[in-house]
Formats: sequence, structure tokens, C-alpha cells
Amino acid sequence: MSKPNLNNFGKKLKLTKRSTEKVITEKEIFIETIDMFSEAWNRSNRVYDSYKVNLLEYEEPFYQIIENCLILKYEPWKVEVILWYVFAREDEDGNVLPLQLFIEGKEEEVFLTKPEELWGFLKRIDKEDNKNENLDK
Repeated sequence: MSKPNLNNFGKKLKLTKRSTEKVITEKEIFIETIDMFSEAWNRSNRVYDSYKVNLLEYEEPFYQIIENCLILKYEPWKVEVILWYVFAREDEDGNVLPLQLFIEGKEEEVFLTKPEELWGFLKRIDKEDNKNENLDK
């Protein structure tokens, strides 16, 4: 067995350098990450739809890594909403399905079409939780 040639290792790898002049906010990183996560999932589904090649078995560890990173950062309920947003918010025809939100006895359907709306929804629920915690004290 021959030794691998490491002289060319990484020559075709292209990394985008982030500007160090601007401070990147958590919101910006969240939106960018959810955009890329959704696009990766949708691209895998398009490959399956077009060519009947199932990439899920190959990609499963990558999705598990992403989920684990989300678990490290966010509460379990937030992770569930984020995963729903990426994997299940659209039906087979591409229609966005609503979340059923129950706050103070009121029911509301929430449609999340962009990561910015997901971010706002998570922040809204945080505010409601904080408001309820302060009432309990």
C-alpha cells in the first residue's frame, strides 16, 4: 500500500474569510447557519427527487453534529422548533405549515418562512417565558 501524497492536501479547499472589522451578532450567525442548514437539507431532497440517490445515510452524522451543536447552545424546546423549521415546516408541495402557539389561553397560527422570522419567534417566546416567570415570583 502506497503512502498518501500530502503535498497537495487542501489545495482545492476554499474557505471564506470573515471580515474582522465588523462584529458579527448572534442573530446574524443564527440566520446564516439556519439558511445553510435548510439549503443542505433541501439540496439532499432535490438529489433524491431527481436521481433517486439517498444521501441521508451519508449525511446523517453531519446532521447529528449540527443538532448536537444546537443542543449545546439552546434549550431543548428551541432545538425542537429549529429542527421542525428545517425538516418539517413545508409539506410535499412546498407550502409552509403553521405552528400552533398557545399563550395565555389564546391560540395563534404562526407561519415561519425565513430564518429571521424563526429568530423573532424564539425571542418572542423567551419574552413570554420571562414575563410569566416574573409573575410567579
